[in-house]
Amino acid sequence: MARYCRLLALEVTHEFLAHAPQPGLRYQPTADTAALMEREGLMLRTLPHGVELWQEQRQDAADGAVWQLGFDVYPSDAMLRFYTAWPQDSYLPLQAGTQGSLQVLRAVAQPARGVEGSGPVLWIDLACRRNAAPVQDAPAAPWRVALSARSLHWKYFFSGGLAAKKLSIVDLDAADGEAGLVFAPASLAATANGTAYLSAAPVPMQSIPRQRLQLREAGVAGKVLIRRLPNASVDRLGKERGPNGLSMIVAEIYVHQ
Repeated sequence: MARYCRLLALEVTHEFLAHAPQPGLRYQPTADTAALMEREGLMLRTLPHGVELWQEQRQDAADGAVWQLGFDVYPSDAMLRFYTAWPQDSYLPLQAGTQGSLQVLRAVAQPARGVEGSGPVLWIDLACRRNAAPVQDAPAAPWRVALSARSLHWKYFFSGGLAAKKLSIVDLDAADGEAGLVFAPASLAATANGTAYLSAAPVPMQSIPRQRLQLREAGVAGKVLIRRLPNASVDRLGKERGPNGLSMIVAEIYVHQ
């Protein structure tokens, strides 16, 4: 019965998920890597949040040989392409982990270019060498690719009785003496009698936003109208004309009261 030793682990984390591992990714070896894996007795083991690379223990294993390994990464979440802030013409951060039986010489990750729909979102490249004396049971802390979340302006639409009032959106998490996330009236409302407020700065999107925003009636008293406003999500998006006159995508929140 063949025995295998673990070489290293790979994992992709995302700021959108509070820096937790991104589920549902498929790591596909390139054609050259698949051929090398067949030749060297390498095997990918799929984990809930990543993959591990293992090698069959055999007499003809090429200790010390340099391997070039490439993996295309495919998402199961079609929205991943949208809520990720992809760098322009640069590599993604790859945080070093540990390895059981490999000396990693070079490790880079780059967004897949010119591929849409069902194509890969990432390409991971590893140049590594099998250690002459592999450690059988060494824990393999994963090498991590850290994805950043796309930032969007939030836009609140108010209708009903709220639309007749002068409103103030207050960031309850703002530091003392600071305004935090600021909103200003926007010219484009959803209805003829409605009002809209747009955030002055874009906000990194999160699967579970943690902002604590409160709606108050503007004025000295600052009467609380809604103790906690709903947060934005990537499920409802629209367009807004920015200060520079160009169209931009915003996360929309509708409140009727």
